[in-house]
Amino acid sequence: MLQAGPSFALSYDDIQARGEITIAVYRDFPPYSFVDEQGAPAGVDIELAKALAKGLSVTLKLHWMTPDETVEDDMRNYLWKGMNLTSEDGRRVKADVMMRVPYDRQFAMQRDDLGLPAHELVHMFAPYQEERWLLAYDANQLDKPQTAARFMYHPVGVEVDTVPQVYLTTAYGGRFRDNSRTFPSVEDAFSALTEGDVGMVLGMSSQLQWLNHIALSSASHHVIQRNPIQKNASSGAQQVKPSRHPQISNNTSNLHVSDMQLTELAFPLLGRAKWELGIAVHTNYRQLAYALEDIVVAHIQNGDVLRWGEKYGLRYQLPSRYLPEPEDDVEEGISPQASNTVAYVP
Repeated sequence: MLQAGPSFALSYDDIQARGEITIAVYRDFPPYSFVDEQGAPAGVDIELAKALAKGLSVTLKLHWMTPDETVEDDMRNYLWKGMNLTSEDGRRVKADVMMRVPYDRQFAMQRDDLGLPAHELVHMFAPYQEERWLLAYDANQLDKPQTAARFMYHPVGVEVDTVPQVYLTTAYGGRFRDNSRTFPSVEDAFSALTEGDVGMVLGMSSQLQWLNHIALSSASHHVIQRNPIQKNASSGAQQVKPSRHPQISNNTSNLHVSDMQLTELAFPLLGRAKWELGIAVHTNYRQLAYALEDIVVAHIQNGDVLRWGEKYGLRYQLPSRYLPEPEDDVEEGISPQASNTVAYVP
């Protein structure tokens, strides 16, 4: 049910007739989509993908994506053009649905160099999570950071080729550059934080919340799978193959995970602080999109998305379109942002 071989994107009617839907998720991208220690697909996006298949009364076939340089490349490779690098006969492999794409009108309406719509072959819809930047810090080394100026005095870990890395190396004339520490992944950066090698880590909130959850609940050791997809040469199918995740060391003598704290700061010049993530299909398959959006909304309303997030230690952020209309929050001294953690619609 959860393995993916060569396929072609299908319409709603074709999916119903075939009894199967192919959903593309990013490989090795916890807590969204990864392989757990039992060798089974896991993560928030996996839970939602299962719910989408169940809502359509079809079986689920996962297609694991290797990210390209941009999300535009990913949508081309997995939705409207396809990729033939994973097929034995040279056919281009496509998915019916792609998870974790930006839900943003400005992005959706972008124009290319010729002035034509850049994403006219992709329909983006059904936002199901709001993501934001978060800072993890070692309370054993420093007090709670109040401003980004703290980056000038303490080493900060970031993942390579990400917005935080560019920010720390270029913002304010490069004043943070000397204290920037670049790692292959945010997991490696967080491992350095738990071992005292850096004082802070800047990254996406869900990833840092997940890593903090792991460190607190299983400080001695925790095994996660990296590089989960291996190709079966005889069948051409993608197979799940467990391997160890290097993020938390088995040697806990130097760890002080109880001192790890998370905080949200304003980061001037960092760009957009928050963004929404949704689902995408080929633009010709609007009927499929309408059916899937109804399923997503139902699982937000009944609290399932909140429970999936809690399973992986996340504080689920509700997309703005599902927030209730503001009333007297400001007069009563209640932050308008406080309500966006509610995972149901009244």
